[in-house]
Amino acid sequence: MLEQYNEALWFFCGVFVYRFLSTAFTYGHLSNMVKEINDQILKMLGTISADTAFARSIKYKHLTDSGIPEEQIEIIKKLDDKAFTGWKTICIAHMFTNCPKIYRNTMKFSDWEGAMEQLEIVYARELARSKRFQPKREKK
Repeated sequence: MLEQYNEALWFFCGVFVYRFLSTAFTYGHLSNMVKEINDQILKMLGTISADTAFARSIKYKHLTDSGIPEEQIEIIKKLDDKAFTGWKTICIAHMFTNCPKIYRNTMKFSDWEGAMEQLEIVYARELARSKRFQPKREKK
């Protein structure tokens, strides 16, 4: 009895295997894409952080040059540090909040310091990749 439905059974088994493998590959590719997006976000945050630190140093130099008392400058520095620390915490929290739950395990950090360590790993990986693809020069 089952032999007359053998071809149909194989067909539906093939459909099931196709759907399973297709879904697995899709999630794998999406996982890689989320990792790359997170790496790009970390690069952007690192650049913004460095630019902000540079702008703050110029700000404090101009405040000092303009004759503002050192006590007031220290108060401004403390306020800026608090605001900057809050900004960093919020940025990392937003990354976790906005990342789909299924891909949150792709983030190898949970705070700003961990994110900057991950950024160093990203830069080291890209440096190694760029060295691998550079043409070799002939020695004279």
